[in-house]
Amino acid sequence: MTKIIKDIKKYSYKNPASYKKIKNPLLFTYKSFILFIFVVFLFISNLNAGAPISNNGVNVKINNNLLAQNTKNIKELKESLESELKQILKEIETYRAEINRLSKQKRTLEQEIQYLNAQIRKTELEILAIKYEINVLNKRINDTIKAIKEAEKRIESSKANLTKALRTYYQLSQKSFIEVILANQTLSDYFSNIVYLNKLQNSINEQIAELKKLKQNLDYQKQKLEDAIEEQENLLKIADMKKNELANLQEEKNQLLAITKGQEKKYQQLLTEKEKRAAEIRAQLFRLAGGVAPINFGEALRYAELVSKLTGVRPAFLLAVLKQESDLGRNVGQCYLTDPETGTGINAKTGNKVERVMHPTRDVPIFLELTKKLGLDPYNTPVSCPMSFGWGGAMGPAQFIPSTWKAYEDKIAKLVGETPNPWNIYHAFVAAGVKLAEAGANRQTYDAEWKAAMIYFAGSNWSNPAFRFYGDSVMAIAERFEQDIKIIKEAGG
Repeated sequence: MTKIIKDIKKYSYKNPASYKKIKNPLLFTYKSFILFIFVVFLFISNLNAGAPISNNGVNVKINNNLLAQNTKNIKELKESLESELKQILKEIETYRAEINRLSKQKRTLEQEIQYLNAQIRKTELEILAIKYEINVLNKRINDTIKAIKEAEKRIESSKANLTKALRTYYQLSQKSFIEVILANQTLSDYFSNIVYLNKLQNSINEQIAELKKLKQNLDYQKQKLEDAIEEQENLLKIADMKKNELANLQEEKNQLLAITKGQEKKYQQLLTEKEKRAAEIRAQLFRLAGGVAPINFGEALRYAELVSKLTGVRPAFLLAVLKQESDLGRNVGQCYLTDPETGTGINAKTGNKVERVMHPTRDVPIFLELTKKLGLDPYNTPVSCPMSFGWGGAMGPAQFIPSTWKAYEDKIAKLVGETPNPWNIYHAFVAAGVKLAEAGANRQTYDAEWKAAMIYFAGSNWSNPAFRFYGDSVMAIAERFEQDIKIIKEAGG
């Protein structure tokens, strides 16, 4: 607004330097008085007559639908995909029911293969469903970007029109009564200018109000775009996670067939060798995110059991969440921060430049403070790389970004008894346990744990149906870990 006022003053009306001296002041005063009375009479009688106005090219109206979204294409796309997506989700539920049925029956080789096949098919369908949802989201993002660009152009045009209208109003309002009378050839012209001035003033007020609405709508569209990009980033994470899950299931099936050679007797023998199986389970690598070397499952279980005593979170569930974070962290890779001003970094393996490694205002200052406190080199400490959208910067096995770690730091410190370190395995396990417990996982029910996993992944957007597969996967992994833990305990581990 200050710029507009300055612009108005720049082009303000300049009064004539002088006028010719009037020879007979008294006569002029008398005539002026008579003229004034006549003008007032005509003004009152003609004020509402709606005299024709020439607006001198000033645009005093704004289209109320400047920011209307072209949703037709989105709607058509959604409708074309809706029935297919609905069918896919229906098939997923069918396989989920089949998995539940098979898991409750006596374990035979045939049923185990059926169980794995059902898991594989369900995962394939989940990947397909995510692809459909990403396609719809991509369309929405593209249309929102176009709408934002168009809205910005129209706002600039509206500002120009408003400036022109204000300048015209300022120039007209600076003229005195006598100047206007002398400048117009007829009284009709004079009254037309008065009515125009009033209407111009009203139009200016309307334009200012409309401009505010345009700005508010533009801000809303930008926020909607940010939310959509964040949703897309999460969907891409889940898609990658599901691909890993599919590969693991197929490998498990192949290994089972290779060991048993399709013979039921060998499968039953495998089930009864509890001590051998327990040893194999304990020795299995439990990969961790954040550039931390993997540990064996037995060691991970000990950490999880310690955290369970502190937080009430079930060990198998905690391990399942950390496994998911490990899969996600492995997919995006590790990066190093190089420029704290922009948040740019490099890929730890290739050395290639990577944009958006860490949010420069939200996370970088906290990250620098944390690494200084821990005696670490901030430019040689691994954090997660970003996906195709959003920011990276997640730290350690629990994959907390610096600002989230800061929010939980005091609580973690009380439990571990020292300065918390995101790259310390035990500290990371405690951090994950604290966050999950706050989200309700310490109630140890299926629904409470599922919700806690979703909150861990998506925060306040945990209820977004598009993210449901994350919670489903965590619970499925937790069930498998529970069986493994049972075998270890039965074998005296």
